[in-house]
Amino acid sequence: METGRNLLVGIDLGSRITQINYFDFTSYEPIAAGRNCAGERIYEIPTSLLFEPASGEWFWGDEEHPKKDNLVCFSDFLEDVSREEYLEGSNYRIATYEILKRFLVKVLSILKEYEPAQKIRKLVITVEKKEKRLTEYLLQIGEELGIPKGGVVVCNHRQSYMYYAISQPKELWLNNVGMFELEGDRLTYSQINIDRKTEPYIIGVTQKDLSDDIEWQKLAEENEEQIAYAFLNAANTVLYKQLVTTIYITGSGFEAPWANEALQKLCAGRRVFRGQNLFTKGACYAARELSGEGKLDYCLFLDEEMIASNVSIRLYHDAAMQDVLLAKAGTLWADVDCSVDVIPDDEDEIQIIIQDVLKHETRAHMLSLSGFAGRKNKMTRFTIRLRFADRNTCIVTLKDNGFGEFCPSSNRVWERYIKLEGSTWEN
Repeated sequence: METGRNLLVGIDLGSRITQINYFDFTSYEPIAAGRNCAGERIYEIPTSLLFEPASGEWFWGDEEHPKKDNLVCFSDFLEDVSREEYLEGSNYRIATYEILKRFLVKVLSILKEYEPAQKIRKLVITVEKKEKRLTEYLLQIGEELGIPKGGVVVCNHRQSYMYYAISQPKELWLNNVGMFELEGDRLTYSQINIDRKTEPYIIGVTQKDLSDDIEWQKLAEENEEQIAYAFLNAANTVLYKQLVTTIYITGSGFEAPWANEALQKLCAGRRVFRGQNLFTKGACYAARELSGEGKLDYCLFLDEEMIASNVSIRLYHDAAMQDVLLAKAGTLWADVDCSVDVIPDDEDEIQIIIQDVLKHETRAHMLSLSGFAGRKNKMTRFTIRLRFADRNTCIVTLKDNGFGEFCPSSNRVWERYIKLEGSTWEN
């Protein structure tokens, strides 16, 4: 590892508020990093920027500035990133990528006040919903900022919630764990389910949108007691006959006075925790685990964006036949992009091993090397690359690299699809 590159960072990039944490190896816990504003630390950073077209300078969105009339405010740029490549005004035209990069740079610069000598080893950015363009931009920005390849991971709130909950003391997740989030008029419930019959434990999460059952605006016009009643009714309905003994409460909607009494009633027989930094801490815990510094090897996190199988290739390596792991179960399928160079030794096929951790089944698939027929033994080198088209479909690419001057490359490329569920080949 590069000297001075030891920062494990989690960012909750929200449309309204952004928070950042870094991992402290003394307390072994995430530490909130706040922006210094007139001697006061701001930990909930508005997701907005001010831009002065004349000078090209950028400022925090809530920053007081004497040239206020000449500034352009970008306060909804996360939505803009998903929709547009450029934003235009009377005196500016700017790429949404540039706005996102400027904001992320300013957020990351806060860490210099806490750990000036350290560089980022792993950065996990959690967002409410992963959009393709936003994810691609964040990964590209990380590369431009010099973070090592694979050092930036983008996950959604469900995934950071899993990392947060399972990183807490075990007594808090002896049973299933629930979370209510209220932002605006949207109330969601997410429940972590733990299968302890397997090794490692399988950690999954299900989510329900409870918003349609509550007419928030109408209730607000009546009184707060009606809002509290509606929330408790929805909560008790979704928790009915569920063995949930720990509940987390997050979202700005629960900061209203009605929530205090409602949450006290919800506490009956349960432990309830309320806070607004759950996702950023969860992202920081994820950074710890994904960097290899974690202590959750006995847990396997799975949701609809994570693969449920180990994918390996059987090779002769280090004087022995062994299975070289290409993709690990629990990895985000979109993040898998692994390559290995191989020189065949009297072999006409390669074995791809699929190990389903849920069904406890292992299957071997044979990748034919017939296209290399006629070449002398050990005179062919090719690259096997593994990616995923979706959670259940991996793409195996075989590229002929030849063998230097002795055996020029044919530049041929073979590509095969493997369905992990049912494990059948598709051309």
